[in-house]
Amino acid sequence: MPKTRTIIQVLIGCLLIVTFSFSVYSEDNDGVDKEWANEINQVGNNQGKGRVFFNTNVLPRLAENGCLKCHARGYLRPNVTVYEELIRRLAIGDSAENNAVIYKIANIRSFTPEIPNHPGGQRCANIDVEPCKSIRQWWEIEFGEGE
Repeated sequence: MPKTRTIIQVLIGCLLIVTFSFSVYSEDNDGVDKEWANEINQVGNNQGKGRVFFNTNVLPRLAENGCLKCHARGYLRPNVTVYEELIRRLAIGDSAENNAVIYKIANIRSFTPEIPNHPGGQRCANIDVEPCKSIRQWWEIEFGEGE
């Protein structure tokens, strides 16, 4: 039984490495990105409030938290300084607390404590502190207003 468990853990680890490798070296398709960004900008008809909030509140919190060290150098996706790249991840989920960005930086839903959801470490002690707090507010502006 312990041998089977070890094999399963190794297979999961290999799967995570392969998945991470693809995400690090993936390239965005500019035509699709622009079309998708135009659709996102129409969501909720917030007249650009989401982009302004991202630039004035979210981006500085991510910088203070060290996210730009890896995610703004061009070799690791998403580039968190680019609104269009991060909003795509924010849109994966159905609430301010339940989306891909929060899961990643708050290390929610990791397989085990030894295998974190975010290889760069947990960036929010919980979802009520920065930068998660600002990201949750950003989600509300982009997708929650007027509902």
